[in-house]
Amino acid sequence: MLRHTGFAVVIAVGSLVTTPATQSHADEATLAAGAGFRRPIAELATAYKAQSGHTILQIYGHMGQVTAQARDSSQITLVCGDRAVLQNAKGIDFDRTARLGMGKLVVAYRKGLSLTKPEDVTRDDIRRIGIPDQANAIYGKAGRQFLERSKLASTVDAKLIPVATVPQVTSYVVSGEVDAGFVNATDAIGAGSNIGGFVEVDARLYEPVEVVCGVRGAEKTSPATDGFVNFLATDQARKILERYGL
Repeated sequence: MLRHTGFAVVIAVGSLVTTPATQSHADEATLAAGAGFRRPIAELATAYKAQSGHTILQIYGHMGQVTAQARDSSQITLVCGDRAVLQNAKGIDFDRTARLGMGKLVVAYRKGLSLTKPEDVTRDDIRRIGIPDQANAIYGKAGRQFLERSKLASTVDAKLIPVATVPQVTSYVVSGEVDAGFVNATDAIGAGSNIGGFVEVDARLYEPVEVVCGVRGAEKTSPATDGFVNFLATDQARKILERYGL
């Protein structure tokens, strides 16, 4: 049975409190990001560690929880997500940002179905549609904007299954517990053959999502933080981001 909660699940990669005695604090940094960007960011962190030896610890959730975590923790030096959200986040100052790319809203669908356009979510055989947190998750808000601007909300709202984050929606599409779901292209691409496919939503029907990593004040940075920001500008990083639709 499908179950969901009203809050995001935060996934910690690595440990925030336990580090090898041989590794100094300067050799690691903590990054918090929207859950829908977990796949490319995790791959970027792995590639960066292989190149530099530095570790990027990662925390994921919907952007409301991500910004709250960053506000409460001095360990978090990088926050990645929608530029507009970061600019409006209260109590968090950023010295600079590193651009990752433009996010794309898509409708992913389960195996056994085939959608040719996003508006197909109104079909009778599409009975359950996953959507991330419509107040705090980037693509939950984008999904709501699409439904309102395309005038499909009155038809589709009764089918919506709200969850906290994009990866939760994707997992329900994979399991077949929902027929379709609003996610970003990044997570849909990462799901690969585990889903039936996805169709891209017209970018004019939701507010632009520019994905960036905000770098916090200089007193919080470390060689690992600065090195990761520089790594994001390399051809190696760009190839990873492009592969995930950014």
